[in-house]
Amino acid sequence: MTSDSGPHELSFQPKLFANASQKKTVPIAELYKQLKLNGLEQETVDTQSLDAVTRQLLAPSLLRHKEPGVVAYVSCCIADILRLYAPEAPYSEDEIKAVFNVFIDQLQLLGDTDNQFFALREYLLTSLATVRTPALVAMQADAEDTISRFFTVLFGVVSTGQAHNMQMQILDVLQQLVEEPKTVPQDVIDVILLQFTRRRQQDNAAAHQLASDLATNTADILQKYIYQYFNDVIVSAGQAGTLDDLRAAHVLILELNRAAPGTLLNVVPQLEEELSVEDVDIRVLAISVLGEMFGEKGHTLAKRYEATWTAWKGRRADAAAAVRVEWVERAVALYQQQPQLARELNADVAAKLSDVDERVRVAACRSLGQLEMGTAVQGALGDDVVSALGERCKDRRAAVRAEAIVALATLYSQVVGELEQSTTVRRKWGGIPSTIFELRYINDPDIDSKVESIMTGAILNFAKIRDDREKCRRLLLVFDSLTPKAQNGFFSYMRRQRDAILMADTFLELCERSGDDAAVEQQQRALAAKLCAFFPDRVKLESSLAQLAGLRDNDVYAGLRQTMDVRSDIKTVRKCQKSALKRLASLAPNLLDTTAPLWKCAGLTTINRVLVPYLIENASASRQGPFHGAAVTLLNYTVEVFPEMLELSKDELFAVEGLQARDASAVEERLKLMVQFAKAVPNAVPRSTDLENRLAALVRSGTVAQAKRAAFVVTQMSGAADLCAALTGDVVDCLDNAKLERRAPAFAALSRFALHAPAAYATYAERISQFLVQMALTDAEAEANMDAGDAEWEAREQLSDMGLARVYAVKILAHWLAGMERSSVTREIVQMVMGTLRQLMRGSGFGRSAVTQHCVLVAASSMLKIAGRGHLERAVGVADVQSLALVVQDATFEVRSSFLLDKLVPALASRRVHARFIPLVFLAAHEVEPGVLDHVRHAVEQRLSQFRPTPGSPSLVESSLPRLLHILAHHPDWDDAEPLRTLELFAHYVDFYISCVCSAQNVSLLFCLAAKLKSARSKVQGGQQTQSLYVLSELAQFLLREKSKAANWPVNVYPGELQLPDDLFEMVDGTDQMRESYLDPEFVALRSKTSGSGAKRTRTKPKRVARPSKKSRGKQPQVDSDSDAMDQVSDN
Repeated sequence: MTSDSGPHELSFQPKLFANASQKKTVPIAELYKQLKLNGLEQETVDTQSLDAVTRQLLAPSLLRHKEPGVVAYVSCCIADILRLYAPEAPYSEDEIKAVFNVFIDQLQLLGDTDNQFFALREYLLTSLATVRTPALVAMQADAEDTISRFFTVLFGVVSTGQAHNMQMQILDVLQQLVEEPKTVPQDVIDVILLQFTRRRQQDNAAAHQLASDLATNTADILQKYIYQYFNDVIVSAGQAGTLDDLRAAHVLILELNRAAPGTLLNVVPQLEEELSVEDVDIRVLAISVLGEMFGEKGHTLAKRYEATWTAWKGRRADAAAAVRVEWVERAVALYQQQPQLARELNADVAAKLSDVDERVRVAACRSLGQLEMGTAVQGALGDDVVSALGERCKDRRAAVRAEAIVALATLYSQVVGELEQSTTVRRKWGGIPSTIFELRYINDPDIDSKVESIMTGAILNFAKIRDDREKCRRLLLVFDSLTPKAQNGFFSYMRRQRDAILMADTFLELCERSGDDAAVEQQQRALAAKLCAFFPDRVKLESSLAQLAGLRDNDVYAGLRQTMDVRSDIKTVRKCQKSALKRLASLAPNLLDTTAPLWKCAGLTTINRVLVPYLIENASASRQGPFHGAAVTLLNYTVEVFPEMLELSKDELFAVEGLQARDASAVEERLKLMVQFAKAVPNAVPRSTDLENRLAALVRSGTVAQAKRAAFVVTQMSGAADLCAALTGDVVDCLDNAKLERRAPAFAALSRFALHAPAAYATYAERISQFLVQMALTDAEAEANMDAGDAEWEAREQLSDMGLARVYAVKILAHWLAGMERSSVTREIVQMVMGTLRQLMRGSGFGRSAVTQHCVLVAASSMLKIAGRGHLERAVGVADVQSLALVVQDATFEVRSSFLLDKLVPALASRRVHARFIPLVFLAAHEVEPGVLDHVRHAVEQRLSQFRPTPGSPSLVESSLPRLLHILAHHPDWDDAEPLRTLELFAHYVDFYISCVCSAQNVSLLFCLAAKLKSARSKVQGGQQTQSLYVLSELAQFLLREKSKAANWPVNVYPGELQLPDDLFEMVDGTDQMRESYLDPEFVALRSKTSGSGAKRTRTKPKRVARPSKKSRGKQPQVDSDSDAMDQVSDN
């Protein structure tokens, strides 16, 4: 093609064909020269001069030339012709269609960038894009096939390796083909939507981006076609009864929403309609898709479609659980995707955590556990959601509990590092450990195992902390955030771990030395059965432990034992655990899952010896230190549960520097820890001159607590008898009236020497015993000066020096007797001490001074201590037990609760005293503080009911019914003059006993025990109260029968032989008593009527138990019903 530079007519004389028929072209080399492109501008060309060449270029011999280069050149020339002729075309519609098909064929080769003619095809694309030539074909009536070919080809050739400019030109061409036609062919819509499928996105990301850009640029045109597409899919799905196409369509909606949300203007209302259709699966799809669309970052779909957002939120109450499951999963995901929008859903998500369907609750918990806790998410999650998630940890369904515990711990693990730095974070999330550790109160093995599995991991997150000091700080941070109830739960898990370790270690030791010894195998089975009671799936675990014992692999046994060895540090525990379980997996892989809860529980990764030195360091720091109190509390309990750990750090514990602090309370706390250690690990207190001197100085000149505790530590030093004797002498000298200001500390120290260094005290016992008795009983004038008219309770440390001295005088006398060897005990000493205690016990009542209240409490506690000494047990007689029963009902709350919860219950639970004291706990039946009753009930059900003299025999609690009735028969509130009121009052005691002890398995036994009392008479007071005993016997039988009837329990004749306690009863001929009725018929009628009507029974208020005054109640200690509290015995 040639060109004249003139502005008007162009002269062309190309020779493209070999003859006039145009069927044969000139040689290719010549043809290339003739088809050479020249840049001509439309304004300078007279298009009439192009008519000849325009027609020649359409010759089939050119358009279908066998040489690709010729067709490429021809295509470019025609493109130039169309450019010069624009906006009109020099061809007919059929010719245009043929030309564009050639163009498409050339564009299909754009993917071959290495081809020598690639530049020509690129030129063609540029021409089409810039000149908008595709509009020629788009305006034709039957151009659908050609347009569809354009889309198919161009989406096929676009690729990520192409130049950005070329991709933009392809986009321009396709955009013209969408904008210019009156209607967009359905095939085009299908091709565009195809690019949004996930498979296509993976295969050709550039095609997906091209489709996204095209849909965004032409959204206003494509809206109706996309709406129609999805409408057709929905109709088709409804007719075919399958949802596969519908699901695929909803996936496309999601992709379109991400790439070109403007195309869905009509689709969103369509999705809103789906929310209310009858088909559950379609509603689930709609919930899912809309939920994801609302969560798209950068989009404001909820604001633009408020009606749809409201309708979507309404589906939280859908009748179908599957819909609610999908809704809560999508709602929780919004916390991550659109935190500000998710704030609207807090109340709804919290409600779904309490949904009636287990699946919804599981889904809600699991979804919350999957959140990544960035700052925005933390701010969006409402307190009500966190609280509701905590409640689900106590769900009645195991699956929900497991998900909730893991979710709560996972959330906490992501924010624990921010707790120290942010008050806001600490206030919102710091309570999570308390929620988790309070689960211990449920006493469910499944929950306990789940908590143990996340304690070291998600809660403490030790795996991400390398430094032991920082691990200790994390432990203190978590512990310091715990509520008192949660701290008890944490301690209970420590005790549970200790108990599991003791049994597991013994079991593994038996495995190491077992062979064919039948006795050893029997021990293993018995121990395994006891151990498995701690864990869920006990049957499977017991079977697994039997298989483990059969492996006879000492490497596994030794490795597992080392994980629970208090001498192992955390790294060693983890290393041994990993290697032992790896070997176990190679030997018996089926044992891993079933035994995992046991090894997690027994592995010492939470409280470990490497943390003890840092705990001591924090406990020794200033009281104003951030974790001083937490460190002291943890150490105190660690020394009780794992004293061997402190033995490994006893040099730090007994460092003299810890006793030289200026803060007296800090010294007292360190001494308290030393005392606990000395009690837990006998003969382990280190001895040094500096330590002895410092302790002696504290005994001589310290505070009451310092003198008392220092004296005890001295008594526990090996070879310190001379020091004990010298200090006892110094203390006795302080009893001189000239040193009254030191009397209370001196008495406190002397009380310890009397109990723990009896040989040193014996030298001075005769000299001071009468003085102590006088001090305890007859110093009324001094008491009047101190506490005249003051009957309110005061804490012991608030008493005056003289008042404290009197309290400790009682302790010294009791400790003197309790500390004596059997050979040293004389009748005179017993009479002196017990007489003093009895006289004090008679002061249990109203109108007493604060000092007398403490003396009563100390006297009652001392009786229990004396009863716990085997050779002195009988010194506490039947009348003394009766007096102790009245202390349980003392008018002062602090007296009765302290004696019951801190002294009596722990002594019974640890079996330090005889079972004859068990009935005393049921004298709390009229207690006005429900926490006390909960504690007693828990102690009876979980501890005392387990004690049996021999396997299969009645438990000690069951056998205590006659003793309880005997105590009640001699109770001062028994009034024969008012039989109905008396029966109503005493029925409550028996009811409380029945509620704690009676079951379908033992009701016949209890009925028989109650009935047997009518064949006996009381030995006490010459049998004067035998008549009341018979009334109580019939009362117990009546109430047991009433309970059995209400619970539908059969009451059969008990087959065993029963004996009544011979210290209380003597058998008589009971024929007459059996025939006679002693129970007031009016009471029976009234009780039966009340039971039958279901009316609430009124409780008759006992004479001896009075509700404390407001002032006194304000000082009441917190009463906790957890079994952990019963193990906490004061060191006073």
